[in-house]
Amino acid sequence: MVENAQRIQPHSHESSVECRYQLLADENGEPLVHLSTFGSRNRASKPKSSQSLQIDRTIGVSLVELLCETFGLAAPADDYEVRLNAAYQANPGLFRKIIANDVAAQDVIGLAHRRVQVERFRQLLNDDAAFAQEAAEIPGKGHEKVWQRFFEQNPWILGTSLATQVLTAWDASRLEQVVAGFSVEGAGKRVDGLLRTSGRIRSMVFVEFKTHKTPLLGATEYRPGVWRPSSDLSGAVAQVQATVHMATRAIVDRLQSKDGDGSDIPEDWTYMFRPRSYVVIGQLGQLTGKSGGDNQAQIRSFELYRRELTGPEIVTFDELLARAEWMVAPPSTD
Repeated sequence: MVENAQRIQPHSHESSVECRYQLLADENGEPLVHLSTFGSRNRASKPKSSQSLQIDRTIGVSLVELLCETFGLAAPADDYEVRLNAAYQANPGLFRKIIANDVAAQDVIGLAHRRVQVERFRQLLNDDAAFAQEAAEIPGKGHEKVWQRFFEQNPWILGTSLATQVLTAWDASRLEQVVAGFSVEGAGKRVDGLLRTSGRIRSMVFVEFKTHKTPLLGATEYRPGVWRPSSDLSGAVAQVQATVHMATRAIVDRLQSKDGDGSDIPEDWTYMFRPRSYVVIGQLGQLTGKSGGDNQAQIRSFELYRRELTGPEIVTFDELLARAEWMVAPPSTD
């Protein structure tokens, strides 16, 4: 709406017209208010529509603002949100262009997405029904595939949580790889996650996923106050150790990346000097008693076991979640 510059006089009550309204929708389903005038009140003939006006959301918001300002009325509490939404509906392409060119806006969108994924992470850990639903989407693949797919979709969680160095996926499309010879393709030992460190010296990193339900310790004490690692945990450790051993024997010191024609890709290689490896398994909440308190003997046994290993490092799913939560909402320093 724009202000009218005509010289006009107020109408008398006797000459005012009757106005009727109808509610309808446009071709996109957006609401419209249709206003029709029917001549003055003292018209001799029956009412006849003379003028009509259709008001959409954008015009409606402007009209409300004008009326509130003119008559001193309080604007709706969500007036700003309504106006912003109306402006977006009128020209969504412009809004997308503004956001795409605004680095700060992209940061906000990226952070919002990560917060959503952290909430999904938390739900997968704590909601059996939600986990089962995702597992059903990849039938026959096993529960470990749920986590493998989740971390493929959110590489930033592994990339900034597992190590002091930033880790990137060997293949951006999938974590799982087969390691053999001078390639990570073809027949060989399969690993759930193949990563490498960033920087000038890029080193290979191996990750083996179990599930958040996988037990960390055996079901009974091995000796009084002593708990041995579960067969799943010790088996995963042995599997990763074998994978790393086979890879280092096959690749030796350095793996050179190749282009499609077989030539070396300049400055793109990965070192194999004692590569780091990880097993992601279980939750620390397993190490509690029936009343919910810490089982100190279990905690001691688990911590001593994983701290004495030179490889792989053992990380629980809830530890990964805690690090991801910190990254999207770091504690205040006040």
